[in-house]
Amino acid sequence: MSFQNRSLIYPDWDLEAIVMNLSSDRDDDFAHAVDLIQQGNMEEADTLVEDEISRIPWTLILAAHLEWNRGNLQEAAKYLRAITLIARESLIELWAWHNLRRLGKTPPPSIANKVLGIIIEVPIENQTSDLFATYADGTARYINHQGGTILWDTYDDTITPMIFEGIQMARPMGQLEQFHSEEPVSDGEVRLTILTPAGMYIWEGSPEDGSDVARLFVNQAFLLKALVRLVLNSKGYGSPDDLLS
Repeated sequence: MSFQNRSLIYPDWDLEAIVMNLSSDRDDDFAHAVDLIQQGNMEEADTLVEDEISRIPWTLILAAHLEWNRGNLQEAAKYLRAITLIARESLIELWAWHNLRRLGKTPPPSIANKVLGIIIEVPIENQTSDLFATYADGTARYINHQGGTILWDTYDDTITPMIFEGIQMARPMGQLEQFHSEEPVSDGEVRLTILTPAGMYIWEGSPEDGSDVARLFVNQAFLLKALVRLVLNSKGYGSPDDLLS
């Protein structure tokens, strides 16, 4: 953007004026997106901009890491805080909060216990377990005790509302911890980890019928079965009971 125009030193520019006056000598996706918008090709520009936006949290993670290693912890904290404000992915936001807490920066009380994810762990055999995680952005991860995995990053009219329902049901339960437990879950018990900006609330035991923990586990069990069925049906084989056994 050229500053030959005297009005450029003032802040009263609307978005249209800003974008239409942008110019860049760079040869990258950002410059290409600017050119496309100025030419009126919004659809193709939108694709490039979406790609650029998806990279921003990762770029800030790299910047925070570099500043941390230089000993510039306040600068690292600024980058991490920015991630918590713009990240679309719940797990990336949670990573940023974890490292902010390492720097002694705690989340505001208004969001400290906001549920951003749920992880349930059920022991199977020989100190192995099934892990099922759902996140506030509508994504999910399933790791079977035999090593099978499902990485769910797609919107679905059935699965996505079920994920959101579970997130809305959940609340901090158990002991607040800063690190997850690596200990195997005892036979006959389950482990519930609620993910928040303040840390991880870990509950372990045998849920009582009708308790909040029990209702949440039932919700997640139905969700997991529906997710596995959908994935297997999309591949044209199998029954969810085979994978969940």
